[in-house]
This record gives sequence, structure tokens and C-alpha cells, in this order.
Amino acid sequence: MKTLTINQKVFKHQDTQTKLKIALFEDDSKVSLDSNSDYQFKIKNSSGYLKSETLTIKDNQLVITTDKLKGLPPDTYNFEVWQNEDSIYPSENYGYFSITKNTTEVDGKTIPVITIEEFNKRIDEALKKVESIEQIKGEKGDKGEKGDKGDTGERGADGKDGVNGKDGINGTNGRDGVDGKNGQDGKSAYQIWLDLGNSGSEQDFINSLKAQSERHAPTGYTLDTSTKPWTIWFDNGCGFQMPNWWNNKAFYTYGADNTVTSRFDIYEHPRNIIKVSKGVITPENFKNKEKLDANYSNYWDEKFIVLNPIRNRNDYDWSNVKFNDMSDVNRQKWIARTLYELGIWSGETFESFGAVRK
Repeated sequence: MKTLTINQKVFKHQDTQTKLKIALFEDDSKVSLDSNSDYQFKIKNSSGYLKSETLTIKDNQLVITTDKLKGLPPDTYNFEVWQNEDSIYPSENYGYFSITKNTTEVDGKTIPVITIEEFNKRIDEALKKVESIEQIKGEKGDKGEKGDKGDTGERGADGKDGVNGKDGINGTNGRDGVDGKNGQDGKSAYQIWLDLGNSGSEQDFINSLKAQSERHAPTGYTLDTSTKPWTIWFDNGCGFQMPNWWNNKAFYTYGADNTVTSRFDIYEHPRNIIKVSKGVITPENFKNKEKLDANYSNYWDEKFIVLNPIRNRNDYDWSNVKFNDMSDVNRQKWIARTLYELGIWSGETFESFGAVRK
């Protein structure tokens, strides 16, 4: 299945400096981009297809700067990436981004919706008023040329002071005008979001408008020995703790060498996780008893903690997970659950090992 990610889903209207970076994936593996291919960024909204812009390649990502999108008004848009007009990402649904109003764009009152018939009627009435005014002007004679200025006359005698007049009677209040017809309510932004194929609550919609940093499977880590238990911090924002062995150097890979093999190490859990994330250890290796036997899984614990996980362990029932016929099957599901929380492998991969989505 073809999927994609975009680094920034929300930016302000008239911002022309932001770079949108897009990564392509096939079956959860990142696609190596071809410099000889043509990659197009095709955009639509609720009204239909709008435009296409050419994407450039940098660091194996597709890049487009928002100056190419400055003609688009504030709205939520869907997009696809086309490679050579015959390969489309994603396979299902669309990617999306939102352009929000800046501080100089102030919302006014909602404009009421009127029918085409009502609109035409109002235009006809306005034209009739204009024709009447032109007719009145036409009945008047032509204005003569302006005459020469006359001599200044003598000053007249001063007039007598006038008598103070009485106050006039207050006029009656005018009648209240007739209330206009209520306009039809327009669709809410939330409803438009749902119409675009999204699903979720209003809070989900609000969260989708917030700029979010893209999270990914871990590729590196650091060790924090100031906490108890010690904490492994991965570069995707997740933390990892082993309370039963809170400062065991073997488990935390403290002072270990950098030898990398495709075998699951007995103790060195952080390095095992990185090898799985980078594809040094694959799902096929997990099925191979020589790569993942009982000795290499005995030290995985149900009490292992993932801090700030990318995924929720409660998405699945893990009780039937099984990689192979190792002696201790229970520990296999603890390994799978931890890898899932850290954002490694797709849900479909874990389902192939027996995980059941709730």
C-alpha cells in the first residue's frame, strides 16, 4: 500500500517561506526517490480539482515552498503526489493541509445565503431605479453658460433683532422597520472537514488544525542515568524504562561495544529496538528461531514502560501474539507490544503475528 507523510499540515495565508516536505512509503518502507521522475503535487478542495505544482527532491524528500500556494484562500485542501502521471500516492484517501487566516484578515458577520431568483429580482429593481433617475435628468433643460460676475452692491441697513421663537413640538417617533428574512446557516468548518472524508469529534478537528511535529520510528537514543529507573530517550520523543532492572548496565547497553548483527541480543534492549527500527532485524528474522530463540527473549519484562508512546498499546489484544515456537511464548507478546508503542512496524505486521485490533 502506498502512503505518504507531510511535515507541516497547517500554515498561515500569505506565508510564502514555509517548506512543505513530503515522504513517500510503500508497505511501510520509505521510497527512494528517482531524480529522473516527474513528481506533481495535485490539489483539490470540496469544489473539485484546483491545480498541480512540480515538486523538487532534497534529502530523499519531496519539497514545495508555500509561495507556490499563495493564490489559494484560507481553507482545508486535499492533495495527492503523482509520479510520472501513472503512480499515485496515497493509495487510499488523500493527504491534507490547511491554510488559516493571518491577523490582518478579520472575520465579519456571516453573509446570508439567497437564491438565484432573489438575486436576479434585486438586480432588476436596482436597474429600474437607475433608469428612473436618468429619465428625470433628461427632462431638465440644458444648463446655460455661466455669466460674468456682477459688481458688489451697497451694504444694506442693519436688521432689527428678531423675537425669540417658541420651541416646536417634538415630532412623533417613526415606525420600526420590518425585520428582514433570516438567512440560511452556512456549513461549519467542522462539517466541511467531515465532508472532505475525515472522521472524528470536533476536538479531533481542532487538533488537526494545530501544527504538529511529525513522529517516526526511533533511529537513535541517549541514556539518562539521573532517573530511577534509568531512562532511554529515543530520538522520536519516546522514553523507555525497565523498573525490575532499573540500573542494570547490561540491559541499558551501558559501555557496550558497537558491533551490529542481525541477531536479537540477549540483554541489550535499546540496541535491539534500534536494529528492528532500522530493518537490521526484520519480521522474517523474528520467525526464525535461530535469530530469536528463547534465550534471546527471556529478559523481556511485562513491566517495561514506554513514555510518551506514539501508539496506544490498548489498540490491540496481544494475548495471541506469537513469532515462532520458542519456549517462552508470553515474552513474545511483550516484545511486540513495546515495538508497537514505539512506532515500529505497521499494525498489519503485528496482526500477521496474531495481534487482534479492538
